[in-house]
Amino acid sequence: MKADQFTKSILDLDNDILFSGVIEKSGHLNISNQRDSLDKHLKGRNAELIISESAYTVDLRKAFITSFGSLNSICYQYSSLKILIIPVKEHMLFLVINKNVEADDLTQKVYNIINSTKELDLYS
Repeated sequence: MKADQFTKSILDLDNDILFSGVIEKSGHLNISNQRDSLDKHLKGRNAELIISESAYTVDLRKAFITSFGSLNSICYQYSSLKILIIPVKEHMLFLVINKNVEADDLTQKVYNIINSTKELDLYS
């Protein structure tokens, strides 16, 4: 499965997922899919900052793998939405979701897709 297909299949999991993107370790957004309703929340410089910050945060958390185990996800909860970051291979899946979505349930659904995909190519 290619990155574009992957982000689309994640977006299709739930109508409350507003944005699905693959971020490289450097913080560069590789590919994404989004719903129109996202534009009121995340645009311009704010989008760039939160995506870069998310990549940096995941990279910092890797220092704790030996103490706590693998990092499954990071969730930021704001008053209007949530941001969910899930490490996938050497990349990160960056999701913007409505605040009513249970992040743990969604994380499990994402891992089900990842684990059922035989070949996941996040570079294309």
